[in-house]
Amino acid sequence: MTTTESKTQPLEPVDQFVLTTSHGEEDRHRLLAFHRTFGAALEAYDLRYHQARHHEEQREETAREEALYAALATAGRAYAAAALNRVALVLADKLDENTYLMLGDTAAALDLGVVEDLDGANGTGDDG
Repeated sequence: MTTTESKTQPLEPVDQFVLTTSHGEEDRHRLLAFHRTFGAALEAYDLRYHQARHHEEQREETAREEALYAALATAGRAYAAAALNRVALVLADKLDENTYLMLGDTAAALDLGVVEDLDGANGTGDDG
């Protein structure tokens, strides 16, 4: 954040720190990370819903709540990893080396696959 006349303003547009489909062709790595995150959240939702309804015989409402919790828990780690990864890149010239590395390590511990997607290690998803 920068301070100008006692008003705080973000360094960059906030949407660069989140994963959405709006990145499209301009940032294929972020789009790939979004699809990874969406797929993992959907899988977590489906699995938990199935367990709650069919194995634990919970009511529909309770099963949906638990499934949503599982999806949010899965997506939350990925979004936190993406945000930390991006913050490290945006603020790289303002951070000391240890802080920069700590941000990267924390992002990777939260969701290594998303960090690899964002950093280009997994291509763009279009790579044969």
